[in-house]
Amino acid sequence: MKFTTIKTTSFFILFIATTIMSCSSDDNPITGDCVPTMWYQDLDLDGLGNPAVSISSCDQPDGYVADNTDDVDYVSTTNYLSLALNNNWIYDVTTDDGTNPVTNSVDDITVDETTTINTMEYYGMTSSVGSTGVMSQLFDQNYFRVENGISYMQGVFTLPLSNFGGTDISINLDDAQLIDETKANGTILTSQSDVTAQTIGGFDLDITYTLKTVQRETLASHTVGSETYNDIIKSDIILSVKVTTEINIGVPLVVTLLDTQDLLTINNFYANNIGLVDSDTVFTYTLEDLSAFPITIPFPETATITTTQEITAYTIN
Repeated sequence: MKFTTIKTTSFFILFIATTIMSCSSDDNPITGDCVPTMWYQDLDLDGLGNPAVSISSCDQPDGYVADNTDDVDYVSTTNYLSLALNNNWIYDVTTDDGTNPVTNSVDDITVDETTTINTMEYYGMTSSVGSTGVMSQLFDQNYFRVENGISYMQGVFTLPLSNFGGTDISINLDDAQLIDETKANGTILTSQSDVTAQTIGGFDLDITYTLKTVQRETLASHTVGSETYNDIIKSDIILSVKVTTEINIGVPLVVTLLDTQDLLTINNFYANNIGLVDSDTVFTYTLEDLSAFPITIPFPETATITTTQEITAYTIN
């Protein structure tokens, strides 16, 4: 509040006296002291206040708390991953490896269970037999929940090294964030890195990987097939990998077979109050030039597999 300076001394003294009497009678009738406290807005009512929005007051205002540690004080009005029992989505899935004939399938996904993990309620989904969509398999293998604009995944992400003669790697996910509508485009939501050893084709490989989810932009609309969906939010799942091995050319030498590359990139489009409407997956790699070394790698020097998963029908309860 802005006050105009009053040059009349007696009026100024009268103003101070009135203020003191007001605090004495309203705020602390026992001691006569009014000691303002800083209160912080708590929109999401989690008991934590927004440090950027505050009020100085002797009494606690409605919707404000003394805490100021809430970085995301936000109330969501959207639902980009619609979770309710019997919700159902049907997708056309197309996979192209650039060599074999293109394959097509119809994936049918249904929310069919709830479970409690670490006191939190999650939803489980089941995909139809023979589903080939990458997101269909993630939905089928994991549990999900949504809380105030953030979508979480609990379970595992599988790196399918068995396709190359190795052993699949299961990357444990503990509330990995798929979507956070409060974050800016490019924000890394979840990141998990590790190193594992595998023997494939007679080579002892050291595999360094990072799995991350990245928030992308929002769109007013997005067209899938002949249908246009409104109020879209995008997010990515990215798996980066580096592979090295040790060879002996008279002396042991560590050789990089695959320098750090985004081995798997999943671009997802979610529509408000519907869920996933479009998913584009690219699995790709290119090995380093190893022609100077007396070794033969037992898998292709380069490969690219693309999979599209497009919604054709849905039922939301």
